[in-house]
Amino acid sequence: MSIKPAQILRKKRMGEELNEAEIRAFVQGVTDGSWADYQISALLMAICIQGMTDRETLALTLAMAKSGETLDLSEIPGIKADKHSTGGVGDTTSLILVPLTAACGLKVAKMSGRGLGFTGGTLDKLESIPGMRVDIGIDRFQEIVRTVGCAIVGQTASLAPTDKILYALRDVTETVDCPPLIVSSILSKKLAAGADVVVLDVKVGSGALMETLPKAKKLAQDMVRIGNLSGRRFCALITDMDQPLGMYIGNALEVEEAVDVLAGRAGGKLKQVALQLGAYMLKNAAIVPDVAAGVKMLEEKISSGEGLKKFAEMIQAQGGDARVVYDTGLLPKAKKKIPVP
Repeated sequence: MSIKPAQILRKKRMGEELNEAEIRAFVQGVTDGSWADYQISALLMAICIQGMTDRETLALTLAMAKSGETLDLSEIPGIKADKHSTGGVGDTTSLILVPLTAACGLKVAKMSGRGLGFTGGTLDKLESIPGMRVDIGIDRFQEIVRTVGCAIVGQTASLAPTDKILYALRDVTETVDCPPLIVSSILSKKLAAGADVVVLDVKVGSGALMETLPKAKKLAQDMVRIGNLSGRRFCALITDMDQPLGMYIGNALEVEEAVDVLAGRAGGKLKQVALQLGAYMLKNAAIVPDVAAGVKMLEEKISSGEGLKKFAEMIQAQGGDARVVYDTGLLPKAKKKIPVP
């Protein structure tokens, strides 16, 4: 017998724990359209008010991850890794740590998003490289990860499709900042993407979605706890976003800064955060014994030029002009310049 929406709504309204079957019924109803928007919205608000246990959040995350296509990366040899940032300003860490960790032997299968609000999107930055494609098919994506060692592409519409529906309703029902809904939204997409190891960069500060340390810390702890319960290896770093991470703002400019870091010409906070995130990826993939060894290996890949070379290989494999890593003058320039006195 099917579980009726009213039964689930009544239970959560009373603060009771939903079981796996009820949560699966909810996700299925969202996906196939049998739940009306007002019923979905009512449950989202009930979850926001009453909260969810870890069992509920895990069940919701897994059901959402399985609501569409899931990637099977098992045929790619080695540990597969991914990284997720909650978003910030001048945050170009992915363009640095993805090729660097791949140069260390890690397989990095990264699915990224576009800009959200004032936060920059990795895909938008990559598309400033002439010819660069981020909309390649799943088969080609896996082939590039297998042969080059890394790829950064956009998430497909078939990956965790329930999340898109829920997010649109969360946006108009003031439930965007609900912790279990944030956790299930982020983790469902990461689980569907198939990586073994995921490092989370939770930003905190005036330029981040989480403006206070307690909120950022709770979100990080929740995501790591639920992520690990799913059977994958998760860890999180909380990084400051009270000021832009890099020195440049703008898609092509941020690509240029990432190239400068990979070429050993730039350092600062951007490089420091990228090295720490990359080191945790290497540690969790058992490539290095500890974070310090990971940082050292990544520094060596910068000094040897292997990280920069790997970035060029990834760009070329995705149809871009790989010459930009050796001549950033090939990146597009703004049509109008205003000198600052």
